[in-house]
Amino acid sequence: MTMRRSTTIGIVLALTACLSAALRHQTPAVGAQPNTQSSEQDETPIDQKKVIALPAVKAPEGLGQRAMAHVRALCDLGPRYSGTPGWSKQLDYIDGVLQSHGLKVHRDTWTDRKELLTFTNLSVTIPGKVKDRIVIACHHDTKCTSGHADPEHNFHFVGANDGGSGTAMLLELAPVLAATQPHATIELVFFDGEESLDWRWNLAARALFGSKRYVKNHRDALLLGKESRIAAMVLLDMVGRTDLHLQEELYSTPKLRTILWSAAVACGHQASVFRRAEGAHDDHSPFLDVGIPSVDLIDLNGNPHWHTAADTPENMSDKSLQITADLVLTMLPEIERTYVLSKD
Repeated sequence: MTMRRSTTIGIVLALTACLSAALRHQTPAVGAQPNTQSSEQDETPIDQKKVIALPAVKAPEGLGQRAMAHVRALCDLGPRYSGTPGWSKQLDYIDGVLQSHGLKVHRDTWTDRKELLTFTNLSVTIPGKVKDRIVIACHHDTKCTSGHADPEHNFHFVGANDGGSGTAMLLELAPVLAATQPHATIELVFFDGEESLDWRWNLAARALFGSKRYVKNHRDALLLGKESRIAAMVLLDMVGRTDLHLQEELYSTPKLRTILWSAAVACGHQASVFRRAEGAHDDHSPFLDVGIPSVDLIDLNGNPHWHTAADTPENMSDKSLQITADLVLTMLPEIERTYVLSKD
C-alpha cells in the first residue's frame, strides 16, 4: 500500500468516526442518571442464562478496607472539582500513592478554551506482552455544588461514592495488576471533568472533558502510528454504596456485559449485579463513539445518595469495594482472550 493511499484511508476513517460521534450526540443523553436515549449499541438486556464459565479471581484480602481508607482521605480534602483546593491536593494524593507502588504517573493538564478551566487526567501504564491495551478508568472530580441559580443545588458535597469510589479502586487495583504479567498492556486512567458544569446534563455539552480529550488524543496518535490500539475499556463509577447494585448499563457493549455478569456468577456476587437495567451516558461514551468496546460498572439506578450531601463514606462499604475488585479481576482474563488474544 502506498503512503498516499494509506493517508487517504486514515483521513476517511477519522471523518467517519467524527460523523458517528456527531450523530450520536444529536439524540437526547443524560449523564450518569436514568436515560432514555436511543443508541447505536444493542440496548437489549443480555440473556442471564447464557453464562461464560470463568474462573473466579478473588481480590487480595483487605483490598476493600484499604480502598475505603483512600475514600476517607479524599473526602477529607472536601470538594474536588477544578479550581478548588481539594482538586489540586487530590491530584498530588493520587500521584503519590501510585508512585509509592513504583508506577510512573503521566499527567495531562490542559485549559479548556471555552470554559477557561484547567483539567488534569492522570494515568499509569502496566506493560503487557503485547502493546494492545485495556483501559480501566474512573473519574476523580466531584460534582460542582456551588454557584447554581437554584439554592437546592448548592451544598457541601464530598463525592465519596461518585468520584471517590472509582478513584480508590484504581489506586488499590494498581499494585495488584502491576504484580501480574498481563498479556495485554493495562492502562489505568483517572479522568477529570466528568461531571457537568451545569446542574443538568444538557447532552454532555459541558461534561466528560477528560474522556473526550483522552479519546481524541488517542485517535490522533493512532492514525499517526504513535500508539497501539485500545482493545477494550472498563469504567468504574459509583461502585462502593453499602447496598451495592451495579445496574446493567445498556449502552455498554453487550459482550462485555455478558463477561461482567459471568464474573458475578463465578464469584457468587449475582445479588449485587444486574437487578435493574438502564443506560447512562458516562465516560465510556466517547470510547463507544469511536468503536472501542466498553462497559460501565455503575450503581446509579435507585441510588438515593447520588448528587446529594449524603454521598459520604458513612453510606459506603468496604465489602462493596471488595466485590467490585473481585469482578474486575475475574473479568480481565476473559477480556484479554476476547479482545486481545483473538486478534494476535
